[in-house]
Parts: sequence; structure tokens; C-alpha cells
Amino acid sequence: MQKKKVLLITYGNRDHASSRVRGLNHFDRLKDVFDTTWIPRVKFTQQPGLLSKISVALSKRIQLIKLWWAVWFSTYDIVFVQVMFLPEWCLVKLKKKGAVICFDFDDAVYTYSKTSFDLMMQYTDKVIVATPYLMEYIGQYHKTAIVIFSPVDTGLIFPVKKEQPVFTIGWIGSSWTLPYLQTLQPVFETLAKKMDYKLLVQGAELNIPGVKTECIPWSEQHEIDSLAKIDVGIMPLENTEWAKMKGGYKLYLYMAAGKPAVASPFGINAGIVKEGVTGFLARDNAEWVKAFEKLHDDITLRTLMGNNARRDAEEKYSYEVCTKQLVNFLNS
Repeated sequence: MQKKKVLLITYGNRDHASSRVRGLNHFDRLKDVFDTTWIPRVKFTQQPGLLSKISVALSKRIQLIKLWWAVWFSTYDIVFVQVMFLPEWCLVKLKKKGAVICFDFDDAVYTYSKTSFDLMMQYTDKVIVATPYLMEYIGQYHKTAIVIFSPVDTGLIFPVKKEQPVFTIGWIGSSWTLPYLQTLQPVFETLAKKMDYKLLVQGAELNIPGVKTECIPWSEQHEIDSLAKIDVGIMPLENTEWAKMKGGYKLYLYMAAGKPAVASPFGINAGIVKEGVTGFLARDNAEWVKAFEKLHDDITLRTLMGNNARRDAEEKYSYEVCTKQLVNFLNS
């Protein structure tokens, strides 16, 4: 049976979380199913200086040329667009060639440009979103749609039984999501007066006076190493439209590593963290402090919650589950 041809267009390169997790990693696993051509945007990890700026500008131009060439001179069965807003000429050309356009996103991207978002939805045949909240929003467009969670590689990330020298709270993110972590500064300062602990931050820089902090730049290998070094993972959010629409990828990472989580009870977080079973939902600073104290004092509870979290990661949020959902949806 001839494989379907897929044009994969991602907003970022491999260093961009949703491009990697919701695009590349899926299609890397589907080489026997689809014949895929990938056109990324540019790398998000950039160096300071004029040369870097020139390099980024050139990369953007090259991406546009590759996209133009693919649209005009090739034919695809499926065009999988991850977050990007394509120009109308491109969408029209793809539709005339009979391509099924699939639009995937995991944030409230319609807040970037409602006009561009509406244009994408006009030409899109199938929509994939990361949360039930996004699914509810796109109901107004009456498109064939599905919720597929942002999956985690449970074969690559797994529990490592290693006693930490000091209780370690971990956060994995980027400079874009750092403001959510910074809202917990009063919590971390209070904890520093109550217990000996370390805050491990990956993907951003954070300095809180009096708080023992280790900051690690992001890489795929560092991500795995960091998960093995923490006792509990956290995902603070604010009660905003954007935050409520976010996927729960940080939580899936912690769960795959067999770690309990503490999270804000907004958006998808409330559906991922099972209160008292896989972690805690903290509504204010006092609840954050209380949750950390419980997990610090009770190793047995941490282990039990971590085991429960790992089970949920395997059954609901793994590539084994989510990639199968994607294939069925694209072939339907």
C-alpha cells in the first residue's frame, strides 16, 4: 500500500516544545505510515549579537522559499500545520491540489491574531487541540476536531530510584513561561525559612535571594537528567484566558518520571492532577507551602503518588496512546 504524502509545517524547530512534541516526535514514529516532508520555521534558541540576528533572518527567508517551493511544485495528501498561520495564497493553492489541511495547536493562538486564526479555520479540514477547553472554543467553527494531549516519551523518560541529597522542587519551562514561576517567589521564600530544599529550574534563569537554586539550560538530554534529580514537579499558572487554554506538558513529564506534582487548579491542570493521588492542586500561597511540607516530610507519600502518576502517564499521555489517536484521525 502506497504511503500518504504529508507536508509537516511547524512553528519552530526541535528546540521549540510544541513543534517537537506535537509534530516531529509523532511523525518520526510514523515513517512506515507516512512519507513526510518537514519544513520548520527557525530555531528558538538564539545567540546574542549581529551574526545571530542575520542568521535568524536568513533562516526565515529560506523557510519561506522552501514553503513556496513545496506548495507550488509538490502535491501532498495531508498538510499538517503545527501552530503556524499560513498566508491565504498558500491555503488556496493547497486546497486546489486536493490536500487535507490539518491544523494543530496547544495554546490560545487565536489571541495572536483573530483574523489570521479565522482564515486558518476557514480552509482547515481537521483540527487537533491539546485540551478540552480549546475544543470547546473551536466548536463555533464546526470543524472535524479531536483532543490529543501533548504526549510524553515514557520509553525515554521513566522513574529513576535515586535518593536526593536535599529535597528538590523542579520546574521545566522557558523564558516565555518564567513569569508563572516567578509568582511563587513568596512561597519559595517562606519555604526557605521552614526547610532545607533546592529549586531546580530548567530552561530559564531565576535568582531568589535566600533560596538555593540551580538553573540549567534546556536540551533534550538535560530534560531527562533534570527529571531524575527532582522529588516533586510544579506547574504554576495564573487564572487568565491564555493560561487556562495551555496544555499540561510539564505535568506529563513529571508523571512519566514517576514524580508527584503540585499545580495551580486552572485549565487542564485540574483534570490532570488527581488531588491526594498523583499530587496536589494549590489555590493560594498557603496551599503551595502546605503541599511542599507534606511531600517533604513523607517519602512514602511521594513514592505512592509518583507510582500513580507514572501509571497515568503510560495509560493516557504516552506516544503509544497519542500517536495511535493521531494516525486514526488523519486517516479517517
